[in-house]
Amino acid sequence: MLGSLASTVTIDAQEARPLPGKVSVLIDPPDISFEGWRYVNRTWRIALIAGTPATQADAFDLLMEALERLHEHRLNMKEAKPASFSLAGVGSLAAYEITLNPLELTEGE
Repeated sequence: MLGSLASTVTIDAQEARPLPGKVSVLIDPPDISFEGWRYVNRTWRIALIAGTPATQADAFDLLMEALERLHEHRLNMKEAKPASFSLAGVGSLAAYEITLNPLELTEGE
């Protein structure tokens, strides 16, 4: 969905190192909710991370462009909240945490 705007899509936080002018996408494991013994829902969160410590001024524009592209491609987004992402050895980078709407499961999943 992000095309060349994304430098990395990963489930490993240490690999989420955006290149200048690009965003990294970090996919977190889902939160799982239950009602009694019945499986109810998975909630997925995705972090969009942008910039480097030296390019944080441009990070907001990259994040907004990424959010707009995801919206245009109809990603099942519920909300996006500004955040910061701490990367060991690098520092804090600008980010948005996206919460996806619940996914509908078919019988037997």
